[in-house]
Amino acid sequence: MENIVLYCKSYDRDLDRVIELSNSIKKYNKDNIPFYISVPSKDVSLFKNKLPHYTQIIEDESVFEHKIPSGWHYQQYIKAFFYKLKISKYYVSLDSDCYFFKDFYISDFLYKEDIPYMVMTQHGDMLEWTDRYHKECFPFNPRESHESDYNFIKSIFGREGKIYHYGPNPFIWNTEVWEWLDKEIGIIKAFADRPNELNWYGEATLAKGDKFMPCDPLFKCFHYEAQYSFYKQLGWTEEHLKPQYMGIVMQSNCNLPIKY
Repeated sequence: MENIVLYCKSYDRDLDRVIELSNSIKKYNKDNIPFYISVPSKDVSLFKNKLPHYTQIIEDESVFEHKIPSGWHYQQYIKAFFYKLKISKYYVSLDSDCYFFKDFYISDFLYKEDIPYMVMTQHGDMLEWTDRYHKECFPFNPRESHESDYNFIKSIFGREGKIYHYGPNPFIWNTEVWEWLDKEIGIIKAFADRPNELNWYGEATLAKGDKFMPCDPLFKCFHYEAQYSFYKQLGWTEEHLKPQYMGIVMQSNCNLPIKY
């Protein structure tokens, strides 16, 4: 078993984005951390023929066999149940629509060999922007939507206090936390109640009491097209983002370009 691997759950419609992610891992992965991908069985040959770099491509069906509707909800189950394959103790969960833009090392994800970093903030980077612009850009208030889900998940564990956000991706996950959550509550039940894998994991980590070191997001995430346009209009480039981040998330559900 590896101590840590990189992992991406994807499918055919995101192939071009995963090619970019794969290229970036090939270029910047200085400790040669193994890179695993899972896709539906029908897409395995396509990804093997097109991707420039990977360690192994796994069929989704070998990770999770339950009949859950396809889409982003389904992807959450696959990403969580990756723990069952026992490939590694820790894994860095990467979405298809992100890429690295500078060198990275195991030490960026693990504080010590047996203590991972965990993204844990109050989501200020996104919420300060949506608080200002949501009336002009959205038919809903993102803060209210997030807080409703997060307060529900907190209540399941009996935790009081401030709301924390455990993303955006990449997420650094301990397989033992997912196994514990599956036994205590059930991942299927948890995600059916609130399909929010990052906050279920974060709150489960606190409840279980495992050691971790909190950190800020590893990647700059562009959640919305309007947010992306805002940064471009102000002249932000990747070079401006590199001192703080290791890469960028370009949300595919907003039809953002593959690269910033």
